[in-house]
Amino acid sequence: MKSSTLQLRKISLIEYLLGIQDEKVFAKVESTIHKSIKSVKPADIIFSKEELIKRAEFSNKQIKKGHVLSQKDLETQSKNW
Repeated sequence: MKSSTLQLRKISLIEYLLGIQDEKVFAKVESTIHKSIKSVKPADIIFSKEELIKRAEFSNKQIKKGHVLSQKDLETQSKNW
C-alpha cells in the first residue's frame, strides 16, 4: 500500500471520528484503538520527513477548522490513556 493512500485513509478515519456523536460507538472505537496501541512499541513508530510535514499540515488545517481541545479537556482525556 502506498504511503499516500494510507495517509488519506487516516485522514478519512480522523474526520469520521470527529463526526461521531454516539458515545457508545465512540467508546468501542476508542477501546479498540487503545488495545491495538498497547501492542506497538514506541520504537516501532517511525515517520519520514514527508510524513511529519503532512501531519503538521493536517494539524494546522484542524486548528483552522476549530477542531481543537482545551488544555483542561486534554488533561481529562489523557487520564484515560
